[in-house]
Amino acid sequence: MKFKLHALVLALFVAFPVLLAQNQQSTSTVMGYMREGSAFYLKNDFKNAIGPYSKALELEKKESRLDKTLWHVLIDNLGISYGITGDLKKAKETFEYGLSKDDRYPLFYYNLACTYAEMDDLENTITQLRLAFQYRQNMLAGETLPDPATDDSFQRFMKSQRFTSAVNEMKGVRK
Repeated sequence: MKFKLHALVLALFVAFPVLLAQNQQSTSTVMGYMREGSAFYLKNDFKNAIGPYSKALELEKKESRLDKTLWHVLIDNLGISYGITGDLKKAKETFEYGLSKDDRYPLFYYNLACTYAEMDDLENTITQLRLAFQYRQNMLAGETLPDPATDDSFQRFMKSQRFTSAVNEMKGVRK
């Protein structure tokens, strides 16, 4: 699995201690799991990040405590961790859950497209990429939508005229 790590995710954890201090009382358990998962994630230890992130998500499903930004980071990081470790089914489930709660956040679509690409499913990859581009104005501050043409997850499709034409169309490139 070759998901691209997003700059905002890493930038958020520079500010993570501040966010922790602001939310410490009402979210100590969730934030503890986020802190633990993030420590592994930032070391590219995706296998060990899954456990704490999964626990944080289960707690969030019972009672929402994270602010919108941290919730997006949780879903993205957990789904990417599943994907990178090869559990594409769980990656797909995670991003679909994220979309069930926020169907306008483009990175959930983008990461789901990466998941479908790793599954060698061209049709669903293009469908999810189109939705990512459709909602790109909803990126969080500091985020940019990655370029599918340079993302390792999509390299298998770079010789496909259907894929490259679709990506060029999404990017507004005229030939």
